[in-house]
Amino acid sequence: MLKALLIDDEERATDSLMLKIGKFVPEIHEVHTCNDARLAAEAIRKHQPDIIFLDVRMPHLSGFDVLLQIPGKNFSVIFTTAYHEYTIQAIRFSAFDYLLKPIDVHELIGSVKRFIELKPEMHFQQQQFKNLLYNMEMKDHVQFRLAIPTREGIHFVSPRDLVRCESSGNYTRFFCTGNHQYLTAKTLLEYEEMLSVYGFIRTHKSHLVNMQYVSFLHHEGFLVMKDGSRVELSRRRKEEVLQGLKGRFH
Repeated sequence: MLKALLIDDEERATDSLMLKIGKFVPEIHEVHTCNDARLAAEAIRKHQPDIIFLDVRMPHLSGFDVLLQIPGKNFSVIFTTAYHEYTIQAIRFSAFDYLLKPIDVHELIGSVKRFIELKPEMHFQQQQFKNLLYNMEMKDHVQFRLAIPTREGIHFVSPRDLVRCESSGNYTRFFCTGNHQYLTAKTLLEYEEMLSVYGFIRTHKSHLVNMQYVSFLHHEGFLVMKDGSRVELSRRRKEEVLQGLKGRFH
């Protein structure tokens, strides 16, 4: 059974989330709240939560400032935030989970389920947090680094160094420059949503490619990448890919 701490300057927000947890998340049996970011570090030390639902934007201290006050983080963090595209992108790129306000019950249940499944990987969080701070300091999302969690550890890669991604069931394999490969337990769809703004395009249900690394379209109907690999091109995606290639070469 899990302990949770809800940190948000709005008491209505913590009350609402507490009710939802009590009704729909039986895995969490103990819930505490903190409505002043200045008291959050002490609340964390006092309650020793397994999981913290942390508001990003609060008076006095941000959610990131709160985490900076905790040197040894033996808890998991799910950020809660109102819609702000840049912040959400930075959080996703650092492999943290988040919930949009007002919090949807199904998304809440899904976040807790992911936490339970990934709990053994919590020792990676310090690296993830450093990467999150790095991303937040960047003036342009083009400079973000993508955190790729694997069994061996977390790898941080610039999107411009990603050649292509390939689906393997609920896993995604990354092919990077320098012949580096990484396998992570996330779906290709999730990465497609994140990487589309970086010039990545879906060529097939199992393939996502960085258009900058496409060498040419073979007459037999597949793409040849600059690293020599071949990527399937489905018939229904061919026109979209061709348009993307035209835009790149002109």
